[in-house]
Amino acid sequence: MNRHLKIMFAVSIVLAMVLSACGPAATAVPTKAPTAVPTKAKTKVAVLFPGVVTDQSWNQFGYEGLVRAAKDCGVEIGYSESVSQDEQIEVLRNYAAEGYGIIIGHGGEYADSIGTVAQEYPDLQFGVADGPPMADNVSATTLSFRQMGYLAGILACEMTETDHVAYVVGELLECSDQGLEGFELGVETCGKDIEVTYIATGDWADVVKAREAALALIDDGVDVLWHMLDTADAGLISAAEDRGVKAIGLYRDSSSLGPNAVLGSTLGSPGMMILELACGRGVPLEMVYVDVNTPGGVDVHMTELTPKDVQQKVFDALEKMRSGEIDVEP
Repeated sequence: MNRHLKIMFAVSIVLAMVLSACGPAATAVPTKAPTAVPTKAKTKVAVLFPGVVTDQSWNQFGYEGLVRAAKDCGVEIGYSESVSQDEQIEVLRNYAAEGYGIIIGHGGEYADSIGTVAQEYPDLQFGVADGPPMADNVSATTLSFRQMGYLAGILACEMTETDHVAYVVGELLECSDQGLEGFELGVETCGKDIEVTYIATGDWADVVKAREAALALIDDGVDVLWHMLDTADAGLISAAEDRGVKAIGLYRDSSSLGPNAVLGSTLGSPGMMILELACGRGVPLEMVYVDVNTPGGVDVHMTELTPKDVQQKVFDALEKMRSGEIDVEP
């Protein structure tokens, strides 16, 4: 190749490179924007408590059930403490207006108010723990106080020396009456003629009232006390401790309140009731019982103050209730 041709060839190559570099940029192929996947809004659940959620009893255990529902069932939770009788309707309506899909009252004292507001909001779900369902969109759960009472009655029957025992409650409600029925059935099992006294203090949380009631009963000859109280149980058990008589706890091992008084405790979780309702597992217009055959339901704890043979009688009765050999309806 001669010199001129070499020069022309080199110029052609450079020109082609320049034109390529200055040409229009490659057109980007547009990508489709990702489609947003709609997320299901969490169900909002609210619970009204009659007391504070730090009472180490009815309200605290119910609150723990609500917290567990948030974890297990993915609901968004809210609650109100110490909601009195005259505040119930307003608080319930406020939660309904705020978009809560499930609204629960933790106690039978809420049943009437929930029935009223539930009829005003037929598209919402309502629940009552330990009280009857009063409208088509209300579900209810309750502990079997009758079964707990039966176990407490057996223990009281075996341990009383004065043949006079007592059952102390905060208010005279259907659930406390059921507890009495079971307690009296249990007291009949040891073949002794035993007097059973049943009284209400008028307050679930007033420690002083419970203590005064217990002291009056002890003065009247009672030597074993069972109860259905919240924070007030400390007053009843302290009276038993101070006077040298015996007590039976409720909901949890109560022996720390009276190490020289507490024979044992009838166990049952208020939290299980709230958990079932908050997770939407209630059945409208039906009462669902948490009983001896419910996981985490009715059970019994014994202390060393109770002789081994008496402990065994109570445990045997529990097993027979679970198998159906002893039929104590929830």
